[in-house]
Amino acid sequence: MQRILSTLIIFVSAFLLFQIQPILSKELLPMFGGGASVWSSSMLFYQTMLLVGYLYAHLLSRYPLKRQLLIHTLLVVLSSMITFNKLELNSFVVLTPAWAVIANLFSQIGLVFMLLSATSVLMQRWYIESTNMAVPYHWYSFSNLGSLLALMSYPFIFEVLFSLDQQKDYWSIGLFAHCFLLLTLVAVLFKNSHTNQKPVTPPKTIRWVKPNYLWIVLSATSSIMLIATTQMISTNIPPMPLVWTLPLAIYLLTFAYTFASAKNYCRTHWLYLLLFAAFAGLIMFFLGSQFNALAQLLMYNFILLIVCMVCHGELRKLAPTESLLTTFYLYIALGGAIGSLLSTLLAPLLFAQITEYIVALAVVLSLASYIQFTQCKQPAALFKINLLTAVAIWGGCYVYLFLSFNQYNLASERNFYGYVTVKDINTATLAERRLIDGTTIHGSEPLNPQDELTNSYYHQHTGVAKSLAILKQQGNLNIGIVGLGAGVLAKFGDKRDKIRFYELNPAVYTMATTYFSYLKNSRAQIDITLGDGRMALSKELKNNAPLMNALIIDAFSSDVIPAHLLTEEAFKLYWQRIKASGVLIIHISNNHVDLMPVLQAHSKRFDKSLIKFKYTGTQLGSEWVVMTNNQTFLDAIPIADLTAIKPYSNTRLTQWTDQKHSLLPLLKFNQ
Repeated sequence: MQRILSTLIIFVSAFLLFQIQPILSKELLPMFGGGASVWSSSMLFYQTMLLVGYLYAHLLSRYPLKRQLLIHTLLVVLSSMITFNKLELNSFVVLTPAWAVIANLFSQIGLVFMLLSATSVLMQRWYIESTNMAVPYHWYSFSNLGSLLALMSYPFIFEVLFSLDQQKDYWSIGLFAHCFLLLTLVAVLFKNSHTNQKPVTPPKTIRWVKPNYLWIVLSATSSIMLIATTQMISTNIPPMPLVWTLPLAIYLLTFAYTFASAKNYCRTHWLYLLLFAAFAGLIMFFLGSQFNALAQLLMYNFILLIVCMVCHGELRKLAPTESLLTTFYLYIALGGAIGSLLSTLLAPLLFAQITEYIVALAVVLSLASYIQFTQCKQPAALFKINLLTAVAIWGGCYVYLFLSFNQYNLASERNFYGYVTVKDINTATLAERRLIDGTTIHGSEPLNPQDELTNSYYHQHTGVAKSLAILKQQGNLNIGIVGLGAGVLAKFGDKRDKIRFYELNPAVYTMATTYFSYLKNSRAQIDITLGDGRMALSKELKNNAPLMNALIIDAFSSDVIPAHLLTEEAFKLYWQRIKASGVLIIHISNNHVDLMPVLQAHSKRFDKSLIKFKYTGTQLGSEWVVMTNNQTFLDAIPIADLTAIKPYSNTRLTQWTDQKHSLLPLLKFNQ
């Protein structure tokens, strides 16, 4: 009975742990502009609390079993009553975005997450103390199975079918089920008098054991690779639960597989695969944006699978006996927390790009080589030479590719919201300055002032230019633009026009004002508001700011699709901030996401006409959508300028609200 209850508790606790991660991280996305770093900051919190949970289990195991049972059960029941104690975002205004994410998560689930993290270790510890049996390391696989089920079910079932509030309600029911199972196990142990068994370790002494430092380094490396892989995928594919959960599921799957049996990991076979992964990782780091969404998901996650198999396989080979059980898990958690800390807080300060991805590959290559030379029985001299040669070639390839891809860089900056680069492209066929956010061009300017801007989302033949030209015929412009980019749209303003930009990323503002001339040369009255566009518009509504005659949403052409700008509540705000005859212009050029179904649903919901412009005459084709009831504006547009709109039948998946929306049905996996 104890074995059944213990494994069931482990499974349920793991499911709860990894189900709540995408729920709360998705809930936080709108508060921080929909940025990909919300997940990496969340991972730092989750892995830190996992470390605290393992430390708690390590210290608790020093007490007699009866006291362990009482303390842990009481804490779990109490924490269940204060879960989701959410504080307002204003409470964290003094913190940086990363720390604000962590503080928010801690206020909601800090204590219960720590206690759930300790469950697997405690169940194994209680089992060996009450039965004097060997450590059931295979129970770790039950934990990972629950985690995998939670991660894979969320983007395909829970996110699609239930609102965020419903998801949290169901999670709370699961938490109380966990409490019931725990209370039942305690009753069984007391009934069987197992609490009188002698503890494995003396209860009054806390003895810190010097670790095998490979425990920490291997765990930290796989953690860095996990977060860096997620960041790399999110550079081109929008941050959403599927992008988060798939790498994390692979990370856990390798733990489950390697810890199920020490025989599951064959060092020699995986070393050859690691060499492949290292070179494939180089290609994806520099050229990943050239692949379609499906290819990127497969390649990045396959590379992660190989790296984690090596790291976790070596950890399993280094696993100690039962006397060091909690110590071993504690140091694994410490390594994971260190990896998250380095990826989330330190890497953005050290690297202008996501270079920690390359660093993780280099470290795991070095570790594998070190282990091969020091722990294998007399590896052949030829094998040593080949391995070292492959590592040297890999390093040389990185240097060559780095110099080639960064030769045009003028300036770079990385922060919580991504990395921004200004490049001066000066070749025989092209001479222009570009602002690149991640891998997406967010505006360009000819290096020769006499040249005309033709290879752009904003030249005279694009939908936004044609729409603004028609609006100017009806009067002076008073428009808002969510998304600054290089400030190219400022060139459309005349002396009596007013243009207000809303920009989330301060680095974009710095680059636009320092390296591009659009803002300073514009004849219009230019205002720039730093912060999330939706929050700024909401504040203007409360302050009764003058209504605008047009609003341009230019925030969807990159990797980061801020879904909170596409919900029903957001569109209601847009219509409240523009006049009855106002025009809503939306930029939807995107290689990986088709936003038209959502816009169709909103046009029906708000009873607005919907038209689409598509231009493919240059390398940078553009797609712009306009919603309005301004019949004069609509009549002025030549039919030849418009593109047919394909109807989308499954409206249930595209009626987005703040509580319920999913990007998964909109992904273009074949482009």
